[in-house]
Formats: sequence, structure tokens, C-alpha cells
Amino acid sequence: MNTIDTVAVASRSFSKNDDLVKNLQSKYSSVILNNFGKTLQGDELVNFLMPATKAIIGIEELTEPVLAKLTKLKVISKYGVGLNNLDLKLLKKRNIRLGFTPGVNKQSVAELTLTLILIGLKKIQDNNIDIMNGNWSQEKGSELYGKNIGLLGFGNIGQKLVSLLQPFNCKISFFDEKKFSKEDLSNISSNLNFEPNLIKQMSLKQVLKESDILSIHLPLTASTENIISLDELNELRSNVCIINTARGGIVNEKDLYIFLSENPFSYAGFDVYKEEPAINNSLFKLRNFFGTSHRSSLTNEGILSMGMAAINGLDDNINIT
Repeated sequence: MNTIDTVAVASRSFSKNDDLVKNLQSKYSSVILNNFGKTLQGDELVNFLMPATKAIIGIEELTEPVLAKLTKLKVISKYGVGLNNLDLKLLKKRNIRLGFTPGVNKQSVAELTLTLILIGLKKIQDNNIDIMNGNWSQEKGSELYGKNIGLLGFGNIGQKLVSLLQPFNCKISFFDEKKFSKEDLSNISSNLNFEPNLIKQMSLKQVLKESDILSIHLPLTASTENIISLDELNELRSNVCIINTARGGIVNEKDLYIFLSENPFSYAGFDVYKEEPAINNSLFKLRNFFGTSHRSSLTNEGILSMGMAAINGLDDNINIT
């Protein structure tokens, strides 16, 4: 039992999970939970984290003005996989150690991605709207079997999605800044139980042109922000399915609105948005857009997996170099 450090848990979903809280409290005698029912920011976040030497952070923004006031903070452990809300250079400057486990929520995210794909192909959104409006419509959908899947990002979640697609005999093309050798792809294909000739790395433009379904699995960085704007969208097929369970801001939402409006047989299924909550996002007014509320990781299993990784990261962490 650690009686020296105070741990502050900023994440709401962690703080609401009794099993995770009990596990954390069995390791640390001093634990502060976010029971405010909201994502903390600014002065509220500062006041909450002020007593902590260690913190578990979810989607909270740790800006320079916030970190400048947290003089006791020595360790940040990430709850989840995105690091876009953490300035790693700033953490290095302040000698704050980082606990982080890549891909810890990959199963949950990949499953929601597959769900959003099927909702689009089967036109479930359209059908549900029609029924609620008193129209027993029976518009035709499409099968997933044999489709060309384009992936932007081929890390943990992208590869997990490929494993879920194995029964559907899909062709996979992917764009990733990392260059994969033939041996790399052969090993990955074998691990995913996928035919090696069905997975190919291509340029961004080639992936866009090839895709029946485009699924985004990139981190949000300076180089990926708005990487899909109107020019890129216009490279896509007019009946494409676009899926984003990665981060808001990777797709330019104003340009996406234009593309979906001009291409009524296209579809987009998003779980993430540039501004959240996305209650007033105009995309939700479109019949060919289906949105969820940044919940791809929010399964019982996903929360437990992310939470245990975050607890372990309080002790198993690194200095950022």
C-alpha cells in the first residue's frame, strides 16, 4: 500500500467504476475521484489536481497554464489511448513521467467501427427514420463481403479491425506514415489469419480511390488535422462509407457536410468530433450521417482494460525523451 502519493482520477468513467476504484484504493491510501459528473477543465481541473503527485487522465486538456500550477504532479497515467490532449514536450520540460499502454481499447473500438460500417451498408439509419415516420420502406442495402476497405492508420486498432473482417473476404488497402516491409505484412497477415495478398500499403490518394469503405484510425497531430478535406473527399466514390472512431479534427466537418449533401448515396458514421459534446453539429441533420457520442471504448470490458492499464501506469511509467 502506497501511503506517500496522492492519486487524482480525472476521468469520469473510471471514477464511476466500483471495481477500478477498489483496485486503485487497494494500492494507494489517498485517492481523489471525479464525482462531479463532468469533464473538468481550466481552474476546476487545476483545483482538482492540485493535491496530487500522480494523476489518471482521460480526455482532460492539460495545457501549459494548467500544468504550471500543478507543482506536486510527478506522474500522469493515461486512461485510454489518445495522447492528443497531452503536450509531451511540456511533460518532458516539467519532468513529469508518463504511463501509457497503446492499443488497450482496440477490441472495443474495432467492434464499434464494424458496427458503424454495417449500419451504413445495410442502410439501417434510413430504414429506422422511415419507420418512425410511418413509412415501411424496404430500400436495398449492400453486403460487406468482398468490399475494398481503406484504412487510414494501420496500428493496433486498424489491425484489430482487419482481424474482425477476416470472414468477409475483404481487400485491405492502408495508408500509414510507417513503411511496412513485405516481411512485416506477411507476419501481420499470418497473425490476423488473413491472406497476405489481400493487404497492401498505398499512398493516401490511392487508398481514397480504391475504397468502398474508408475507416480512420490515425492520431490527431499537426500533420493529420484536416488530412481529409474537400479535395480528399472528392477522390472518394460517390457511394463511399466513411467511418471515424479515431479523433475529431482529422476530417474537416464542414467539407464532409458538403460532400454528404452532394452525394446522397454516400454515408458517414462518426464517433468523434472536432467539438464535443456535438449536440449542435450540423452533420446530425443529414439523413446519410450516423453519429455516436465518443463511446467506442465505453464497454464494460474496455473500461476495465483501460482502467487497469492506467492503474499500472502509475508505477510502470517512463521519462519522456
